[in-house]
Amino acid sequence: MAEPPDRTDKILWGLHELLMDENSSIHFSDFQEISDSMINGYARFVKLGLPGHTVAFAMLGATVNLYRMFDLHDQLPDLLRGLATSIEQGDQKAN
Repeated sequence: MAEPPDRTDKILWGLHELLMDENSSIHFSDFQEISDSMINGYARFVKLGLPGHTVAFAMLGATVNLYRMFDLHDQLPDLLRGLATSIEQGDQKAN
């Protein structure tokens, strides 16, 4: 399989390959601690009575910051558009 030409695509491709490689030292469970921490933080917002849309906005902000941190922010619009399309299609199927 040929590697993508773009640097950020190479990073994402490389991470995907590591996660899919059964012999890799990186496993999805390695992300459990940070995932649990994030979920606990968002659950705290809910327990404090923040509205759902505020919690969702905080989650989106964290995603944007994460993409910026790894210099992947150029790919975020496509990711978000794909997610929005998926949500819209799901809503249409439900109706």
